[in-house]
Amino acid sequence: MLKFKIFIFFLCPLSVLSQQLKGKIYDQETTVKGATIFNTSRSIITHTDDDGYFNIEASVNDTIIFYSLFHKQQTLELKKAHFTDVLVIELKKTVNDLEEVVITNNPKEKEFVAELHNKNFKTQIQNDRKTNPHLYEPAPSGGIDFIKIAGLIGKLFKSKKVKSTPIITAKYNELDSLFSNDSFFTHKLLTNELKIPEVYKPLFFDYCDAQNINRNLLLKENRFLLLDQLNTCSKGFLAMISESKE
Repeated sequence: MLKFKIFIFFLCPLSVLSQQLKGKIYDQETTVKGATIFNTSRSIITHTDDDGYFNIEASVNDTIIFYSLFHKQQTLELKKAHFTDVLVIELKKTVNDLEEVVITNNPKEKEFVAELHNKNFKTQIQNDRKTNPHLYEPAPSGGIDFIKIAGLIGKLFKSKKVKSTPIITAKYNELDSLFSNDSFFTHKLLTNELKIPEVYKPLFFDYCDAQNINRNLLLKENRFLLLDQLNTCSKGFLAMISESKE
């Protein structure tokens, strides 16, 4: 009998390590489609469906953040009661004034030279191949031509149009520094949630550079908006990688 009790004692903690938190998000008017649910304790992200429902792996004491572009962020520390029924979250609408601070008239803004950037990036990849040749060995699935991908990304830069009121955008070195020093944007988040393999990290940052991400999103108060933007970029980048292998 004692052995059975000991077995139950060790089994119970395991049963709460991986539960599914089910919920629904709405605002004052209707359900919220595409809202982001981020489990900061486990670095897991999901989004609500067309009806506002979501399902995410979590456990008691995990911290969950709910946010949307047009709603105020809400944080919740999970209790046991949150798993007994469908969790209902109400987000309050807010005015998105981000563009008021990121659009600027700057006569000294330098015109982007796509050819120069593409040439520098290719040189960077070639130098990295010499320093870390093991990172560029063909993958089991057939590998990838990094120079070819660099050329594709270069075309994205060529498609940029210079506007009369240019938006200051996040650059390669800023994104690289962010994921090297920030406690939120970590390599674990990059590989586990954004699904970017370590070997593709330089290419991914350069791809993001070409997507005109507002530099203001690098501010701490905008980190969840940046996370959504990077999530979108990762899907486009991985699709490009997949196509290049075909």
